[in-house]
Amino acid sequence: MLVDKNKSDIDQIESLFYPKDIAFIGATESSTFGSMLYLKDFKDSEWSDNFYPVNPKHDEILGWKSYPSVLEIPNHVDTAYISVKTKIVPKVLQECVDKGIKWVIIFSSGFSETGETERKKIEQQLYEIIKNSDTRVIGPNCLGPYNGITGMSFSFAARPKKGTTSFMSQSGGHLSQLLDIGVKRDLRFRYGVSFGNQVDLNCLDFLRFFREDLGTKIIAAYLESFGSSTGHEFFMELKETTKKKPVLLWKGGYTQDGSRAAFSHTGALASDFKLWQTMAKQTGATLIRDNEEFWNTIKTFELLYPTRMPQGRNVGIITPGGGSSVNMTDLFASHNLKVPELTLESQEKLSKILPKENVNIKNPVDLGASGFNINIFLECIDYLTQDNKIDIIMIPLWKHHVFRYVFKRMIQLLKKRAKPFAFCLPSLADSVELAKRFNIAKRIIHKERTLYYFSLRDAANSVSKLCDYLDYLNAHNIKIQES
Repeated sequence: MLVDKNKSDIDQIESLFYPKDIAFIGATESSTFGSMLYLKDFKDSEWSDNFYPVNPKHDEILGWKSYPSVLEIPNHVDTAYISVKTKIVPKVLQECVDKGIKWVIIFSSGFSETGETERKKIEQQLYEIIKNSDTRVIGPNCLGPYNGITGMSFSFAARPKKGTTSFMSQSGGHLSQLLDIGVKRDLRFRYGVSFGNQVDLNCLDFLRFFREDLGTKIIAAYLESFGSSTGHEFFMELKETTKKKPVLLWKGGYTQDGSRAAFSHTGALASDFKLWQTMAKQTGATLIRDNEEFWNTIKTFELLYPTRMPQGRNVGIITPGGGSSVNMTDLFASHNLKVPELTLESQEKLSKILPKENVNIKNPVDLGASGFNINIFLECIDYLTQDNKIDIIMIPLWKHHVFRYVFKRMIQLLKKRAKPFAFCLPSLADSVELAKRFNIAKRIIHKERTLYYFSLRDAANSVSKLCDYLDYLNAHNIKIQES
């Protein structure tokens, strides 16, 4: 279903993220379900004086005057949220159109994703109601926009710091989880949107918007389908977008069983994952398969793109432990990364401060027991940063290193050099004490905007994806835009 409106108006879409007067249709104090949990958060927000609950069964809700219909609200309304029973949504949407409301976010679910013919017809009605009006719809079956600058959101519970990553999600749950992870792992966002079934505005609109938005440096997306756009349209826009900024694309429902689950979730039709793989390869998009991979890849691009990109795939590894260094070398090599021998000059420098036995000075650098001496560790790291064969430095740490002062000294040293680096942490799940120590230490890591991973595999996979994008740009003679 193609929408015949001009979707390329960047200023118009931007206004979605900056509402001034909000109506909430279906508001009630008695429900503890879904969107109702967020009503009270508006009381202490900047929209508290311009918030209008709509429910004909109540005269007052949480201290606000309640109106029987949006048509009864005496003031201007530019944004409305709808959370009513599915069959009532068309009537309520028509009232929003009659009121001249610009943006309507439909929380309500129970449309095409059910697979029922009657429910599909109701969803089609939504499009028919708005197609000749100035009203635009996000959803149905969604949570709507998030603004990391103002804090405007369907939920004020999780507020990551504002950043340069903008995201779109067909799943409201994934969007909520991403914000929660953002707080815990210091992912920073500019804009976000959950658009559910995409009956009107869809992934194509937001891909264009994020591409042209000067404050967005990285685009992340969770998609199960193209919604009201087509695969060809998305392919063409994706190809244009990756020339300007990276697109991290998590495809939900890439297995047969997952595709079935996606249909019942958002009504997404089955699609061959090989087609998505081909599209990603031809456009330079970064294709992702699961949540942890999504979070880690976002973090990697956020902290290293565009100003601290590795110049190649050569990884320098330094750690106390021969077995762990071999394991990491295998993991990185299996992810199309290289662990080359250091220059003879670097090896000579390392040999002067390390014992001759039980160490490796070639790369991976195995410090042996000397690696538990922080001064020796730091000196060896410094030599590694100066090696012209190395593009990025990975530092797997043992539990003995997880202290605030260790991270502080390492970060201070590494930031003096231009070379990108990252820490790989020991398992925190196996020790409550270690997890507590890291919670204290990570404050400085987040403050200094330093890259870290919870597993070696996550590190190898994420760095490889970053290098894949760099290879795509180089192969097409596209220069990284650092402005």
